[in-house]
Amino acid sequence: MTIKFERGRVMACALMAGTVIGGCAALPGLAMAQDEGTLRAYDIPAGALSDALNSFAEQSGVQLTYEASLTQGLRTGGLRGSFAPRDAISRLLSGTGLAARSSSEGALTIARATRGAMTLDPLRLELTPAAYGVGSVAAEEESEAGRRDDTILVTGHNEKIDAISGSGPWGNKLVIDTPYAISVVSQDLIESVIAGDMDQIFKMNPVVQNSAPSTVYGTPYVNIRGFSTQKGVVDGLRISSTLTGISTEELANVEIMNGLSGFLYGVGNPGGVTNYVLKRPTYAPLLDVRVGNYGNTQWFAHVDMGGKIDAGGTFAYRLNMSIQDGETAKKNQNVARTMVSGALDWNVAPNLLVQAEAAHTYYRIDGIDSRFYAYGDTSRASLDHWIEPLANDKTWTPSWTYLQTKTDRLGANVKWKIDDTFSLRAAYLYKRDEQDSINIYPLYVEDGGNGEAGWQLGWTSRSAPSYNYAQGAYAYLDSEFATFGIRHRLTVGASGDILSVKRHVTNTVSGGDSPVFSDPDGLNNWAMPSALDTYSWGALYKSSWARNTNIVVGDDIQFTDHLGAMVGANRSTVEAKAYGATGATTSSYDESAWTPTVSLIFKPSARVTTYATYMEGLEQGSTVPDDSTLYNNPGEIMKPYVSKQYEIGAKYAPIDALLITGALYRIEKANSFDEQVGGKITRTQDGVEVHQGIELSATGHVTHNLNVMVGGTLMDLKVTKTSTASLLGKWPTGVSSTLAKMYLEYSVPALPGFSVSGGVYHAGKMYKDSANLQKMNGYTIFDLGLHYKAEVDGHPVRFDLNAANITAENYWATSYSLGIPRSVAFAVKYGF
Repeated sequence: MTIKFERGRVMACALMAGTVIGGCAALPGLAMAQDEGTLRAYDIPAGALSDALNSFAEQSGVQLTYEASLTQGLRTGGLRGSFAPRDAISRLLSGTGLAARSSSEGALTIARATRGAMTLDPLRLELTPAAYGVGSVAAEEESEAGRRDDTILVTGHNEKIDAISGSGPWGNKLVIDTPYAISVVSQDLIESVIAGDMDQIFKMNPVVQNSAPSTVYGTPYVNIRGFSTQKGVVDGLRISSTLTGISTEELANVEIMNGLSGFLYGVGNPGGVTNYVLKRPTYAPLLDVRVGNYGNTQWFAHVDMGGKIDAGGTFAYRLNMSIQDGETAKKNQNVARTMVSGALDWNVAPNLLVQAEAAHTYYRIDGIDSRFYAYGDTSRASLDHWIEPLANDKTWTPSWTYLQTKTDRLGANVKWKIDDTFSLRAAYLYKRDEQDSINIYPLYVEDGGNGEAGWQLGWTSRSAPSYNYAQGAYAYLDSEFATFGIRHRLTVGASGDILSVKRHVTNTVSGGDSPVFSDPDGLNNWAMPSALDTYSWGALYKSSWARNTNIVVGDDIQFTDHLGAMVGANRSTVEAKAYGATGATTSSYDESAWTPTVSLIFKPSARVTTYATYMEGLEQGSTVPDDSTLYNNPGEIMKPYVSKQYEIGAKYAPIDALLITGALYRIEKANSFDEQVGGKITRTQDGVEVHQGIELSATGHVTHNLNVMVGGTLMDLKVTKTSTASLLGKWPTGVSSTLAKMYLEYSVPALPGFSVSGGVYHAGKMYKDSANLQKMNGYTIFDLGLHYKAEVDGHPVRFDLNAANITAENYWATSYSLGIPRSVAFAVKYGF
């Protein structure tokens, strides 16, 4: 499609949608008849993007060339007022993922946006619908040759803020320029695979492993480089509580940084960190309605809306609401969830942006998934082998078990461009979780008392409501300057978070153990013990408190166009206390350490980056779950320690839409493990756990029609420097040394708007016990999907269908939990 235009000078500015941060640069354009500063009146109504572009061409006299399929299903908020041509086209393309480029003298071509930038501390990347986390390097290559192309890509609102600002110690960098291994899952992919929780996303990511289904703890749980974590980051803010209450419907994307994050976030997460990037306000009208089914009778509905509050765009908003309810793909399991999430932008001044967000989530699962155990007999004698997995389309727990969580979240941040040298970033987050449950643990006994194997439900208990109060904050001052021709971006600041836990004096009521069943189906039908019906929780008291504070200084140095370094130090302090019901302190510690990071970066060309990174991190010692029915040392807080990581890596972008990465790493941290002592579990911290390996991945478009996310990891895992001789050289529990995954999506040329997808996900063997006697076999599972995008009466419509674990493979996903069953999910989305 070609639309006539008059020629004018063009300027390029790469920004992310909403509050996503990008880089901005003025680019020389073609010698066009119309000057870039000439204003022209526009009156283009909101509606289909294709219609808006036609109107723009007529009203501006600018010639546009593009493929009609690119604009299919896309809408724009319209345009009214007087603007220079470059501003007008920028506003029309805002949020569409498309860019206007000079194609020849006298023409602009509309194409997919391929420029990308990232912010390390919320790890925020510019994404295109086609390429996940790939920063374009074409403009940089052309700059080196003295022929940088003219690109108009403006998908943000507050240019001065979004062009240079972010959250965290480091500022904005193209993903290909960063000395870290990062993978990103976009909102588009989350919707394509119909992910109701993070289990599906972690299963697909080529360099991470599922650690426990969300239906066990009600929170995302992932294994990164062999280390499990329930904690993470929300919009660049670290919090010490779990990520309970995070909903996929409120996420713009999910970003995973593999490796030690001590300098970036202080205490915790030695294997890596997951950042959940929230949706932010839009400045074009948005109203999307999505309905569907997550499997079986798990129906859901989701409304996503946003836009300017006032005509001038001083205020803008985003509102997400969702509800789901019904039986899951597992028999006798029901999940009910409601979520309301809102965000507000206030453009106080051209160089000052204030943002706020809040959310409430209710989550309840009846018929919980649980942790499995196996023993020689009912006295809990240990086994020297592990058991075959049961069918994973059942929970193997009674339907009267449940987990209920209510979460409230409130956050705010400020981005201020003080002048050409200094800028300030600050943020605060508050999160409150209320949770109660009836817990039970299925266990296999090889001798049930009559010489026959059987199944039993153990450690049955009802947990009183408990309350987690988490707060996180940061403030960073950035300055950009040069000394003797060496460019610096110096950052100084502080961050920290606090977690306070309140429990009742009587925290749990025990229901004992079930009889031993020769048929495992007896596990599902056991009647609830009467002891769980009567309980008195008593008064609330503060059971634990922890605080992490960080004083940070970092310098992003550019020696030449090819050689740079990122050097920083974090004075990290971790404090923790545990309290008894009387208020007396039962255990505590207060430790500080300097945790440095040094990265050397060499770019032989704009499309290739090599790096070497060393980082340390102060880690809080393992905290034993406060469950006296299961643990011998409930609530114990173990001593902190300093973890270390060495990493070398390379990144290559053969084309703008494809990024290939590789990394070699070694991580050293304290080893903690569980052992069975006297019928209960004792958690111990002893020795050094070493994880070293190689990661490879490729993400983006291999061709115009083929999108990929493929890769894998090979790890060498062992415990060293331990006083327990039997642990020397053993694998850590619950970790696969081999991961290999592939997700492909192919757009069928003969059927515009139609695409098919498929995934193959493999994880190797792992061990249940610290002595490596109980080996758990690896697994390979397959997914298939169908997708269709179209436009009906000017409104975008998309249909997605995803079939997970199509071969109904029964497997151990973790050292305690069964995998995801076969299920079929579908969704329809309509844009008003």
